[in-house]
Amino acid sequence: MYFYKGQKDILEKVDSDKQASEVQKEILKVFSVHNLSFLLGSGCSSFEKDGTQIGIPTMAPMAIEYYASLVAAETTFIKNVVKIDIASDKYAKNLEKFLEVLFSYKYLLESQNNTVELKTLEGLIEKTKQFIFDKCISKNETVVDLYKSFYRKLVYRDSNLSKINIFTTNYDLFSERALDQLGIIFSNGFSGTIERYFNPAVFNYAFAEQMELSNSKWNVIDNFIYLYKLHGSVNWIEDETSKQLFKIQEIQEPKSEKTSVMIYPTPVKQNASFGSPYSDLFREFQKKLMKNNNVLITIGYSFSDEHINNLIYQALTIPTFRLVIVGNKDVANIKKLYELNDPRIWIIGEEEKWDDDKLSETPVHFFSRIVEELLPEIDGQGEIEKSIDAVKTLFSSKSE
Repeated sequence: MYFYKGQKDILEKVDSDKQASEVQKEILKVFSVHNLSFLLGSGCSSFEKDGTQIGIPTMAPMAIEYYASLVAAETTFIKNVVKIDIASDKYAKNLEKFLEVLFSYKYLLESQNNTVELKTLEGLIEKTKQFIFDKCISKNETVVDLYKSFYRKLVYRDSNLSKINIFTTNYDLFSERALDQLGIIFSNGFSGTIERYFNPAVFNYAFAEQMELSNSKWNVIDNFIYLYKLHGSVNWIEDETSKQLFKIQEIQEPKSEKTSVMIYPTPVKQNASFGSPYSDLFREFQKKLMKNNNVLITIGYSFSDEHINNLIYQALTIPTFRLVIVGNKDVANIKKLYELNDPRIWIIGEEEKWDDDKLSETPVHFFSRIVEELLPEIDGQGEIEKSIDAVKTLFSSKSE
């Protein structure tokens, strides 16, 4: 394991069996800062069990599976018309790069008014987007349980501190399902009951309970989370018939890729973030990062989105801002941050061991091990678990 503060590894002289507990102590200190935010990337929803992917694959394994689904005519079109080799290193494990080329070529065909090839290309683009959508509607309960463990460790921090902000680039509903099952109230920018529409003002609200009826004293409830889905969601649709100010509606179950509102990994990704609801979400992200005494913890995020990175870089101009990266220090964009040698930038992870193009062991910076080994147990969480055990024991004794 390694834990860099700047370029100093604080685990260098710590015994291997004590390294995880040392990381827990440091993260526990971070949990006590007034403004705490998390940024969850695609790595958090990718989960392998016994060598089988039961979560949502990241772009590399997703690309391999997608290319295998192409028919001969599609493969020929990609090779002879689009003129790219999907077996090359650039595309073989990078569906994002593949989509970028398709969209770039689409603009070229539109400018040439080439309707025949354009129709085929648009069909290929839609197939790719639908493939990604279908992967992101997973309801796997094992992954939901992992998210539940994650959120249990967050909601019981000191109630006098500001509520935790969860930012994510993921389209899936693992966070929402986990929070619902735990009974944790969260604000995701939508208001309404039967028909829920986007309303960014909701991010300024909080749930509170009345403490004293006589003098109208209120207290914000402890188990409350702000959830920001920066790239949209599989269950967001655009309703042009609505009379609401914002036309984005949240539905209970995802329908299809054609109706969902998501920013796909394309050349227009950054421009798409300027439109609503994304402009409002990114404004909230920037506003939260710019607060004093603020910490952002990134998990499963490879720093490959420039529009997100730029806001994080801006926050680093604030002396009290700290960035905690739980990830592989050898990833190009994370390595750049390491080379800054800034003690406010922490990088926590483990050397990856590969065997025949596969990880032989799950490194500690993968979401499952982060939740199980690195995130500290908060006192409140322990008390809740004790209460649950006491109730189970009570009912068990009564039945006997």
